[in-house]
Amino acid sequence: MKKQAGTWFGEKVKVDGFTFDSKKEHQFYERFIKNSGYNFEVHKGFQLHAAIPLLDGKLKVRSSRYTPDFVVYDHDGSIKHVYDLKNSFTTFAIDQAAALRFKWFELKYGIPVEVVVPRVNSFKVKIMGTTKKFEPVTVDDVGYNIDDLVTVTDK
Repeated sequence: MKKQAGTWFGEKVKVDGFTFDSKKEHQFYERFIKNSGYNFEVHKGFQLHAAIPLLDGKLKVRSSRYTPDFVVYDHDGSIKHVYDLKNSFTTFAIDQAAALRFKWFELKYGIPVEVVVPRVNSFKVKIMGTTKKFEPVTVDDVGYNIDDLVTVTDK
């Protein structure tokens, strides 16, 4: 498959009934998601908006969806983390279209998208596009709370 700027196009990996878009995504699943003790979904689609009728219904603008790489649920069933894996936090890795999808998701669902850059034994996580600038935080499991990201970066 042809590689494109800002993407991790590569071999799809099928494991445990899931199809991962890349080896890095699969490795993140194996290291941090699979045995985390939390329920999760892989590539769960969220509708951002319904189809938009135009010209008295003669035309429609297609609905929009956002599909994060992983959604991790807290023990009470609420969404704990919405992860989108990237290879960096730069505009090269997170293009304007992705940033806009994050904002639409956050507007509709009230949950921030956490951009994740995987490492071997940990991962860096950052909430993008906020009015306050945050540095990436390095964590080694999914057990942290989003509030911890804000507290850590406030210091």
